[in-house]
Amino acid sequence: MPTHPSRYRPDAEPDYSHRFHAGNVGDVWKHCALVALLDRLAASGRRTAFLDTHAGEGRYRLGPTGEWTEGIGRLWSASGEDDGAVARYLAVCRSLVPASDRPRWYPGSPRFARAALGADAPLLLWERDPAACERLRADTAGDPRVRVVCGDGLAGLAASTAAAEANADAVLVLIDPPYVQKAEWMEVTDALAAAARRTRSACLALWYPVKSLTRPNAMMARLEAAGVSAALAELVTTPLAHQRRRLNGSGLVLVRPPESALGAIAAAAPALGARLATRGAAWSMRLVSW
Repeated sequence: MPTHPSRYRPDAEPDYSHRFHAGNVGDVWKHCALVALLDRLAASGRRTAFLDTHAGEGRYRLGPTGEWTEGIGRLWSASGEDDGAVARYLAVCRSLVPASDRPRWYPGSPRFARAALGADAPLLLWERDPAACERLRADTAGDPRVRVVCGDGLAGLAASTAAAEANADAVLVLIDPPYVQKAEWMEVTDALAAAARRTRSACLALWYPVKSLTRPNAMMARLEAAGVSAALAELVTTPLAHQRRRLNGSGLVLVRPPESALGAIAAAAPALGARLATRGAAWSMRLVSW
């Protein structure tokens, strides 16, 4: 396993690599939104290509304790009390995980995409960590729709998205990096902007962690300065005044989301916020467009 600096240096940036945080509140918000986007593209009848710049391993084993207990663990046993995007997310998640009293493992974004899209939907998955890439290859083996690339998904993303757009009726790109270094915030923002400028209709989704609003606000300003129109949907389940090593919340920047998807994502926030809040019932959502 590669060394991740933030797990060993207390002054390092938090590492939001998929393996270390599978099933947490960030994954719940991200995948609830992802399923809402995928469903609307699939329902349109258009052949949809899915691109994932940081695809991870495909699925992740969950121990008896961990961050997942604040995320999918709080939703797992619920029955009949959800509707809309939350109900759909849970239905897809449960269909991918063997039934038990708790989730024994958690699916990564490629598994959600494979479940939601049609049989002819191509998936292009990048993963730069060699060990994780090999696990992803094993997890997707035998699926002719999937192409796994061991490398940097941000490099050449604009060209890859444009090529996908030329060969499919619709395109959804997920950008979901670990944010180990401060520079990643600018790198992913610029990659998103370049892909948005290079394409006409591709839907682009950028996930980000929330510890404070400084970097998300700077990201919004950078995109607006680049001439990129987008929306931001952010869910905070631990008040920002309570700084901690775990997530306070997370958000998604959405460029060209399919019709009604943003409304469905916003409608999911009250149900998730109330149940995932870590300090009483305190939660908040921010929805911004520019």
